[in-house]
Amino acid sequence: MKLLVSDFDGTYYLNDNDIKLNNKRVKEFRKQGNLFMLSSGRSYKSLKEKTEEFNIPYDYLSCCDGSILYDKDGNIIDFFSLDKSIINEFLSLVKYAKVHNIQYSYPDDYYDNLKDDTLIGCNIVIMNEDITDTFVNNYLKMQTKFTNYDFLIYSYHDRTFYCLKNKGINKSSTINVLKEKLNLKENTIYTVGDNDNDYYMLKHFNGYYIGNPSDNIKNVCLKGYDSVSNLVNDIIKGTNK
Repeated sequence: MKLLVSDFDGTYYLNDNDIKLNNKRVKEFRKQGNLFMLSSGRSYKSLKEKTEEFNIPYDYLSCCDGSILYDKDGNIIDFFSLDKSIINEFLSLVKYAKVHNIQYSYPDDYYDNLKDDTLIGCNIVIMNEDITDTFVNNYLKMQTKFTNYDFLIYSYHDRTFYCLKNKGINKSSTINVLKEKLNLKENTIYTVGDNDNDYYMLKHFNGYYIGNPSDNIKNVCLKGYDSVSNLVNDIIKGTNK
């Protein structure tokens, strides 16, 4: 049994025609007794809506960059909660830049306010033209001060996410949960992505990239593809190396 884990935006979804081909290949992959998981920075609500919109076949959903894992029936398999004691100091950073919005990450969705003890992360989102050196410098200082947390930066074409999570939580985390739960061997796990938040899963498990990502991503991958459907086809035929 093999497990394929794919990022969604910019990887599994490039355009409407491409995703139809991806779905077709993934169905074939699963019919052979294999498993498929989407892994995204999106919340469960957002990612679930996309699977319904495009009729995507899947066995698991990993959301909020590896913070929480769901089965195909929407049951939570595992999640990694964040101690709220650090939040006030983390949010003190907002005085150093014009902040677009703040996202509090919970198992079901992102919210604009604190709710309860199931908090799994917090993101300060700033439009790229509003980022200041003062904000970045103070953000980086927190990395040294709070060593039990990860301070992650994900940059996109118009905005940057400054994220707070528990130490070591990334897209590999939920893959490791499944690896132990299903007794999977590492060489039977395949991953595909296109951006920095995919880095660790691409590095730790047979990694492939889509499109033309940064050298940081290319350097940890075995090979590049123009679509997930072509990767799945090669995995099925055993010609993906």
